[in-house]
Amino acid sequence: MRCGSRVAILLPRSTDAYAAVLGVLKAGAAYVPLEPEYPADRVAYILENSGAEALVTTAELAGCHAAFDGAVVRVDADSCGIDAECPERLPSNAVGVGPRDLCYVIYTSGSTGRPRGVMIEHRSSCHLVCAEGELFRVQPKDRVYQGFSLSFDASVEEVWVAFHAGATLVAATPAMAHAGPDLSRMLSDAGVTVLSCVPTLLSMLEEDIATVRLLILGGEACPEPLVERWARPGRRMVNTYGPTETTVIATYADLFPGKPVTIGRAVRGYRVYLFDDGLGPVPRGDISEIWIGGVGVARGYVGLPGHTGARFLSDPFAPPGEPDTRIYRTGDLGRINDEGNIEFVGRADSQVKLRGFRVELAEIESVLMQADGIRTAACTVREDVPHVQQLVAYVVPSNGEIDGERLRAHLRSRLPAYMVLTLIETVAELPRLPSGKLDRASLPTPRARDGASNAATGCPRTDTERRIAEVWEALFRPLKSYPSRCLRQGS
Repeated sequence: MRCGSRVAILLPRSTDAYAAVLGVLKAGAAYVPLEPEYPADRVAYILENSGAEALVTTAELAGCHAAFDGAVVRVDADSCGIDAECPERLPSNAVGVGPRDLCYVIYTSGSTGRPRGVMIEHRSSCHLVCAEGELFRVQPKDRVYQGFSLSFDASVEEVWVAFHAGATLVAATPAMAHAGPDLSRMLSDAGVTVLSCVPTLLSMLEEDIATVRLLILGGEACPEPLVERWARPGRRMVNTYGPTETTVIATYADLFPGKPVTIGRAVRGYRVYLFDDGLGPVPRGDISEIWIGGVGVARGYVGLPGHTGARFLSDPFAPPGEPDTRIYRTGDLGRINDEGNIEFVGRADSQVKLRGFRVELAEIESVLMQADGIRTAACTVREDVPHVQQLVAYVVPSNGEIDGERLRAHLRSRLPAYMVLTLIETVAELPRLPSGKLDRASLPTPRARDGASNAATGCPRTDTERRIAEVWEALFRPLKSYPSRCLRQGS
């Protein structure tokens, strides 16, 4: 390996995985983390696209990717050879790594259907480690849970918050990684004191984790009821925000019960702007796009100069003399409140259009989670019948069944009529991605609702009547026999 080489790591969370990361960095190369549960096609694409010269994995996983033509190190089958290597650290003049060299490449979902590799330099990752050391004040006696996949950038926070402080890193076991509400007990038994996770995961947990003194949230919008549930005397809750392209986090805010949830202000070394389409500042309180500048801004995307040029622009407000003054266009919307904190509003490109109205699903989800008996919720728009859109909620009850009419009444009291749900589905849990975020694409098809029998109401006699019946029943499924009765009356 040489300075600038890229080494892919395909290992489950384990001592071997952390040793591989440290070994790659000490050799002067950049690591490319891969999730063992990724489909073979995705792994093959990332190996080729990243230009990985070596792959650190296991014998079993290596067999699944035999087409890779670089060096393969199998931590199990090659253990004797690895142990025989010189244990001395390479001298710095032999490594030759500088602040502008690559530290890691993490792949995120891409709009083209292929993941995009985000290139993070050593100067950015080192700054993150030092800034979070000051921000979170983790102590050597702490036990930091490592629950995120190494292929998700929040793992950088977990691992290095612990290593920087000399704290204990508690790697998630397979049982922990796939646990539901039982995760609370597992974390308590492991004595975890620092937990970093996405709000979706936290909302699934029924029991408190008494050992946790520092709770770091990020990756998704945090609903206020979650703060009410998890805030405790002696426990610090911090809401963080930042895309992978700006090295894990760029802003933070301490959370308190009864206070609005915001993403706060910029982390030291970052600059956060709210711009209009012409890169001009907007008045306080106006919703606009969030842009991020500073030392954490990534080099760009692997092999995608067009995408890099569209997302990473010159910073018109950078301090004089600062090198490489670029800003990243996040695609997220926010506004600055009266206290000077940034309120996250949602994605600029993920709003849905429902019967001519623009709808932010996160707003509906937030209102749902404020209702009694709801542990967590997710919304989506489905079109199971062509040209008929339905707003569907998937809710996980905190106990017992969900009263659909009462829940709709709650929504009607807070939201306009076009944002009130067509269907409400009760589920045991919400599907999650390896990162822990909500997997909205995997929300199940709503179950069929019973309608009135054709014998009682009369069958559609023509193609036009059949089409009308399909549309009507799709729109009014919760009302069961209502559509067919109206058809019989000639409506």
